[in-house]
Amino acid sequence: MSKISRDEVAHLARLARLALTDDELDSFAGQLDAILGHVSQIQSVDVTGVEATGNPLKDVNVSRPDVVVPCLTQEEALAAAPRAEDGRFAVPRILGEGE
Repeated sequence: MSKISRDEVAHLARLARLALTDDELDSFAGQLDAILGHVSQIQSVDVTGVEATGNPLKDVNVSRPDVVVPCLTQEEALAAAPRAEDGRFAVPRILGEGE
């Protein structure tokens, strides 16, 4: 028997703003139930004596040294731009007024 219902999948879809068909709701209910089953199986593993790790890799903050190199000036960068305004790149608006 499925531990996650079709109604719960529909609720999750509404929260995620997804429009799902009836077939998708049924399919995802089964898939999510399988995922929850795998998680339950992993949670049942005995980890007594196993040290917790946040990252199994020993290298931390590996980065190159900062080196100052010549770069474009603001004027040079804007000279190649299709449009510039007030010393900045001008790009088309992608969000509406209310967003």
